[in-house]
Amino acid sequence: MRFSVEVLFFGSLISFIAAASLEQSQSPGKNVSKEYIIVLKDHLSTNQLLNHTEWTREVHARVLRKREELKQAGGRTSVGLKKIFNTHRFKAYAGSFDTETLNEIEKNENVDYVEEAKSIRLTGMQNDPTNSWSLSTISHRVNKGQNSQDDAATFKGSYRYDSSAGEGTYAYVIDSGVNVAHNDFEGRAECGYNALHPESSSHNDTVGHGTHVAGIIASKSYGVAKKAKVISVKVIDRVEYKRNTASDLLDGINWAANDISKKNRSDIAVINLSMAVDYSRAINDALNNAYKLGILSIVAAGNLNVDVEKENMSPAMASKAFVVGATAANNTAWVNSNYGKMVDIMAPGVQIKSLGIANNDATAVNSGTSMAAPHVAGLVCYLRRLEGPKGPEQVTARLLQLAQRGVLDEKSLKGSPNVLAFNGSEL
Repeated sequence: MRFSVEVLFFGSLISFIAAASLEQSQSPGKNVSKEYIIVLKDHLSTNQLLNHTEWTREVHARVLRKREELKQAGGRTSVGLKKIFNTHRFKAYAGSFDTETLNEIEKNENVDYVEEAKSIRLTGMQNDPTNSWSLSTISHRVNKGQNSQDDAATFKGSYRYDSSAGEGTYAYVIDSGVNVAHNDFEGRAECGYNALHPESSSHNDTVGHGTHVAGIIASKSYGVAKKAKVISVKVIDRVEYKRNTASDLLDGINWAANDISKKNRSDIAVINLSMAVDYSRAINDALNNAYKLGILSIVAAGNLNVDVEKENMSPAMASKAFVVGATAANNTAWVNSNYGKMVDIMAPGVQIKSLGIANNDATAVNSGTSMAAPHVAGLVCYLRRLEGPKGPEQVTARLLQLAQRGVLDEKSLKGSPNVLAFNGSEL
């Protein structure tokens, strides 16, 4: 069976690309050279994966002449196998294949399923700058029925937190790249992997989304875990977004999971995913596989004002994803936040001030569940440093234990939990 896959960002973008992003979001993604993700059966070994991909190359080579003839006649050709994914029991590959090659692949006994990958699509809106209120909200008791901005003024905009501040923990930000040279990271951000150009050490963030997200997690001025380290995993680029596919996202997840496991960071690292795809079994399986390795993924619920389950979006539909909806300063669910029983927790996501990309001191104000998720990812880093290493099940249980309950407007939640992220500083 084949599934269509389309990637979205779930946060606002800076003004110079907002209009283009919204225009792109009005129509379904178009096929990108008929690229596919092929997932193999989970009992296969690494050697079997390599043998299978070599077989795929041979099949593709056999039809090369026919493809060249099609090309000469004006038909479309394909480039073959592009990427291989191998993390624990999750083994897959991606490539651009002609119909004849793809038919042989689908009939192979080692293949579990095939998904068609579509082009990446960004969604966003323009926001005017405003004072940040979110850190006060997650570190002070919220008064039910009051405005969090009023509460923040009462707290004098203060953020209460332990001075350990996530030191020694790692946030893997799978996104548009991170401006690791931004002064507010204080040298704690580094380039991990560029799925678009694996040979490149550059993670230039031309979108601004990844830098903003990373700033919410770990920047000095706006971060939840102000001493945590950021590992940038770049899977999308503004210049090339029409060519980026779900296989790039899968590549980023695969790399992050392997890097965390190889460096024994499972209990001190977290993956943040402020993006999504139309239902993708491969993306869901990759996140669930990472969880089996002890790796927690924090996922944005999405900005379509729909039920996550009914919309059937990934990776929010992955059984082991920890899904975050967005709240506004008036203690309601944000009007565009996705909702429903698949959402695990709510966090601030409207007019959030964090880092920008105009220069190494720039700031930006954005809205979306893209901004809510990194508040929770930051809390994971914060709690793991404060209370000791915890596995995914332990740390999510602790997040839910500390959370403020019943303080949000129930009607606005539309079935999402009345559970607001909190760092426990006033307990």
